[in-house]
Amino acid sequence: MNKSKYFSGQPLVSQLIKFLDREEINRTAKKAGSDRYYKKFHTYDHLVTMLMTVISGCSSLREISGLFLACQGRIGHLYPPYELHI
Repeated sequence: MNKSKYFSGQPLVSQLIKFLDREEINRTAKKAGSDRYYKKFHTYDHLVTMLMTVISGCSSLREISGLFLACQGRIGHLYPPYELHI
């Protein structure tokens, strides 16, 4: 069985996140002051969450929480080392 030359083996979200420059996002967030009062859920985390939400087609908070609970073991590399309490 031949390997597909169109499948890279990585999820779509991971491929999109590779295009994002985390340092640039953090620099812009610091300049705009968007992370000023937050302790855990920073601008980068919010951006990744919104990307996954749009790609998955979620339309409610319940769907978003279900998505992240279902994918919790597979998306650990996208988030800081704290546990999601949804």
